[in-house]
Amino acid sequence: MMGTKRFDVETEKTMRDRVCDWIGLLLFALSIGYTVFYWNALPDEVPIHFNGSGEVDGYGSKWVLLLMPMIGVGMLALLGFLERHPEWHNYPHRLNEENARQFYTHSRTMLNRVKNITLVLFAQIQVDIVRVPLGARDGLSTWSTGFLIALLLIIIIAGAIRQVKIK
Repeated sequence: MMGTKRFDVETEKTMRDRVCDWIGLLLFALSIGYTVFYWNALPDEVPIHFNGSGEVDGYGSKWVLLLMPMIGVGMLALLGFLERHPEWHNYPHRLNEENARQFYTHSRTMLNRVKNITLVLFAQIQVDIVRVPLGARDGLSTWSTGFLIALLLIIIIAGAIRQVKIK
């Protein structure tokens, strides 16, 4: 069984972590502001689903636009809480008092990046959903969506590789 040991080790956010937090929060907040600003200009039905090519293949009430920010806030709260408690994350059996700080720091940092890139991804999708019925786009931005998803995968894989290298 993995992750059963916990050590009382403090890890602090770096300046880079704080910058990532501000960028993620700012872009997420701007996407909500963008939605609020154009709310009255939106039709009653907006795109709510896109196929793999980014083309709209489902419509729903514009009130569904509140769902992405609500999920984002919930995710921000959960991942932020877990980021503050790296001792609760899952670690291999080789976790010990000597390497706990390194494990906790790497895990907390990876979770910080995942949290913030996910916020940016949610913001980008939210803005695209608003822009389609306004005629500014004809579908989801597959390049930026794909880039952000690829970046998430790279961060997770790189984080796992870093943890494997900890002795």
